[in-house]
Amino acid sequence: MAGLLCQTFLGVCPLSAHAQEQDESPSGNGRLLTTESATVIAHPVLGLQRSAVPLVAGLALDTSLYADLLLAPNLGLRWAVAAGPHRLVLGARYTHFVGASVYSSVVESNEPAIQSFEPSLSGPTFYGTYGLVLGPLTVQGEARFAHYESDYLAVTGAAALHLTSTWSVIGEAGVRLKGGSELRAAAGVRYGGEHLGLALGAAYVDIEDPAFPGDKLPIVPAFDVSWTFR
Repeated sequence: MAGLLCQTFLGVCPLSAHAQEQDESPSGNGRLLTTESATVIAHPVLGLQRSAVPLVAGLALDTSLYADLLLAPNLGLRWAVAAGPHRLVLGARYTHFVGASVYSSVVESNEPAIQSFEPSLSGPTFYGTYGLVLGPLTVQGEARFAHYESDYLAVTGAAALHLTSTWSVIGEAGVRLKGGSELRAAAGVRYGGEHLGLALGAAYVDIEDPAFPGDKLPIVPAFDVSWTFR
C-alpha cells in the first residue's frame, strides 16, 4: 500500500514570443503520462496531475491536485526554458502527508493480520528533464529523486509524436534505481486543445503488496484532465 501511495504522489532570461509559441504543445500542463513534459508553462492551468501559475522568466508555482485530494498537500517551483529545439526543465516540490490516520484505519480494518500501518510519505522531490524537438516528434529524458519513507531515484526516457496540432501519442520507459533496476513504462494518448487537456493510458508499475489480488499490482491507469486559462 505504501508503494502505491508513493507511486501516486509520485535560464533566467525572457523567452522570445516565437519560442513561447513553439513550446505550447498538447502536453498543456507540463505533464506527459507519468513524467514531466519538456515544455514551458506559459499560462495558468488547473489540472489533476498539475495545477500551476506562471511567474516570471520560465518560473511557475505548481501543485499536484491529485495528491492534494489524496491527503498529501504539496507545493513546488518549476523552471523551464526553450532555446530553439532544446528544452530544459528543473523543479522541486515538497509534500506533507496528512492522511496517515485515515489510510491506517482503512488498511487495518480490511486486513486483520496487519496490526499497525503508519505510512509516512512526507518529503521533497527534485527532478530535471531535457527534451529535443524534432519536428512532430519530441524526445526527452527525466531524472527524479524523492525522499519519503525511503529514497527514490528514477530515470525515464519518453517520446511524444504529435499526430495533429491537438493529438499526440506518448511512450515512456525507464527504471527505478533502488536496490536494483526496476522497469517502469507507460503508453497512451494526450489531447491538448486551446483550453481542455486530456490524457489516457496505462502505466506498468509492478507493485508488490499483499493487499492486492495475487499479491501484486502490475498496471495502473494513467489519467489526466486539465483546463488552461489562455
